[in-house]
Amino acid sequence: TSLNFPYNIKNQGAGNAGANYTGLYLSTDTTLDSSDTYLGLDDVNVLTSGSSSTESASFNLSQTLAAGNYYLFAKADGGNAITESDETNNVYYQAITVISGNNTDWFSINLRDAQLITLTRSLATDGNLSRNDMIALFRDAKDSAVIDANELTDLRTIVSNATLFTMQDYVRVLSDYVVNGNTANQWWTGGGTTRTSLGNLYAGSSDIQMEKLVGKWFLGTDRPDLRTEGDIANQGSGSYTGTKTYRAVSGSLFQNGISADDVKQGAVGDCYYVATLSSIAMEKPNYIQNMFIDNGDNTYTVRFFNNGVANYVTVDNYLPTNSSGSLIYASSGQSYNNSNNELWVALAEKAYAQLAESGWSRPSNVNNGYGSIEGGWMDYVIKQITGLNSTFNSILNMNETQLINLVNSNQILTAGFVNGGGYGVYNSHAYTITAYNSTTGKFNLRNPWATSHADVTWAELTTLKAYIIYSNT
Repeated sequence: TSLNFPYNIKNQGAGNAGANYTGLYLSTDTTLDSSDTYLGLDDVNVLTSGSSSTESASFNLSQTLAAGNYYLFAKADGGNAITESDETNNVYYQAITVISGNNTDWFSINLRDAQLITLTRSLATDGNLSRNDMIALFRDAKDSAVIDANELTDLRTIVSNATLFTMQDYVRVLSDYVVNGNTANQWWTGGGTTRTSLGNLYAGSSDIQMEKLVGKWFLGTDRPDLRTEGDIANQGSGSYTGTKTYRAVSGSLFQNGISADDVKQGAVGDCYYVATLSSIAMEKPNYIQNMFIDNGDNTYTVRFFNNGVANYVTVDNYLPTNSSGSLIYASSGQSYNNSNNELWVALAEKAYAQLAESGWSRPSNVNNGYGSIEGGWMDYVIKQITGLNSTFNSILNMNETQLINLVNSNQILTAGFVNGGGYGVYNSHAYTITAYNSTTGKFNLRNPWATSHADVTWAELTTLKAYIIYSNT
């Protein structure tokens, strides 16, 4: 079996270095001497002053080489053919592990912990490290109830080489949050009202901390705090003060496609968020479809965009219910054990509540809780869910034709009212603009409550001083 590896060589001298070769050796210690095993040489072309070159080398290992820890030495100008002002900086070594006499590879060269080397090699035989593979590696590092320095370094090395293992983007990002940290790692909420300290992973972290980080990012077990102020626009049923309990909810992500009418706001004051979801579902349903990754174990990884860069959180199928088992937030009224439940709206709301703790989506409220997503504007949500740019405009700066053209396009289109209600429109509330009736001259405003929709004229919209928020494409 061959030993394959890249290395970098640089001419730090003032003059050009002619063609030469690098000598490669295996040693059992950190001193290169005549007792070490000579592997061979690797040719290097001319290097001008200050230039460097990335080389690659491949050598067959002896079948009799004993398994164990070794040091791979590279010696520049291995034949001492070039006169140098400093002959002491030509040698570099890297610790490697030989699992068996003919099985030194990327894993043994780049990783340190023998158990992780064996498991990673086994999991990556198909050329891929999947979500479940990474969870297995994180849990393997919990041996002895502590994550030691070698294990932490190895996990970070694996994540930094995600492309080598054709790791899916969401797996890479979530793994990075586990091993390299995230603002949200500061706390663990777990669906309760009192959060506890968690912290980023470090050499010496406990197995409990590791399991919670895996739960937070891969399993959705760090559920949001259930407390809310409620929907101030809906004085009749916009709040809920009874018992709130998480229950595992039956159903599927989508039922009969994706529709604006899937959206029904509950006792969370996030009309701006769910009204935007409704418009995206109507105009650009592929963004909703691609927002979710069904992990096949009653968990869903949900994608958001931060300045155009994909970020992810994972939620499980436990959703807020009342004492009788009916959902009380998004998709309110559905029974938790109804197999016909459509879950995407409630899961998107829960994911947004969890995302707040990361610090960028809701900078004024960075707790993992439903209360953290109450109150806001639709332009931010458009960007965060689709990555598209958006426009926030007062209707007083528009004309009727512009709004009609927006309705007739497939742009995400919403309206917000904060200057008073009337004409069937509620103040402090957001709507999806779904249609324009040229016969009546009225615009249809879909209420995210899934009831009390409004049809209003241009004149009425201007009287209400509506704000029109839409995607630019």
